[in-house]
Amino acid sequence: MTSMAKRIMTGCIAVPVLIGIVIFLPHLNYLAFCILIMGLTMLGSVEMHQLLSKDGEKLPFTSYAGALLPLAQYAQFSFFSDTELTFYTLMFLIGLTLFIEIFTGSADRFHGTWERNSKTVLNIIYPGLFASFVIRLAFFDNAAWFILFFFLLVFSSDTFAFFFGIAFGKNNKGVLKVSPNKSIAGFIGGLLVPGALGILSAKLFPEVFAYNAAEGFLVGFVTACLGTVGDLIESSFKRSAEVKDSGSIIPGRGGILDSIDSIIMAAPVYVAMIMIVFSI
Repeated sequence: MTSMAKRIMTGCIAVPVLIGIVIFLPHLNYLAFCILIMGLTMLGSVEMHQLLSKDGEKLPFTSYAGALLPLAQYAQFSFFSDTELTFYTLMFLIGLTLFIEIFTGSADRFHGTWERNSKTVLNIIYPGLFASFVIRLAFFDNAAWFILFFFLLVFSSDTFAFFFGIAFGKNNKGVLKVSPNKSIAGFIGGLLVPGALGILSAKLFPEVFAYNAAEGFLVGFVTACLGTVGDLIESSFKRSAEVKDSGSIIPGRGGILDSIDSIIMAAPVYVAMIMIVFSI
């Protein structure tokens, strides 16, 4: 089976599963969906830890630490709404990282302190902190709509960027060295289609997406733009580690990070725009 066939098969399985979880398991603030995001974040954190350790540097902190942030986000909005639990968890993990270095840094006379601390903090923030914004969607009014629309924007951007690139991108590739196979045509298609979907959401479901066509286009376009940036950022991580994929767990796609890079980078700006438009 070709890589493309595996990718299509994976999508045909993953998308219905996601839709089913969101629609049929909304209990306890979409706990099933949030557990899915937490699990993916944990696996993504492990992959990121491996990328950061490719040069042989032993990081002082567990690779699972970043997965605590989506958990903290769920707990915050479920039980501790008056406490910035996610922020305090982030500060605790960063502080613990710095504290551990006091005792472990002597192994190399503290020559690697800057690099170890920087890599470990990055491993906490990415993907953990970014993924916590996906959890935030579960606590919006009409959460199922906003969750599924978010994934529709990100997935459509990825899909149409691919097809526009195949159809019109033969002679305009290599603009960005970090991902030379991507084309200008692909970028354009991957941004305009989600923008059009944003307009359609305003026209077709005004009772849910109570914004005008221009705001809808902006939501779709900017979300797709940040999703594209997320894909490019992860490409830079992989190039630095000199690997093609972050892992091999997903047929046709590689690792977990290869599949969620766009999602986690787009989530914070999508959440921010929805909160601004609806004054949440």
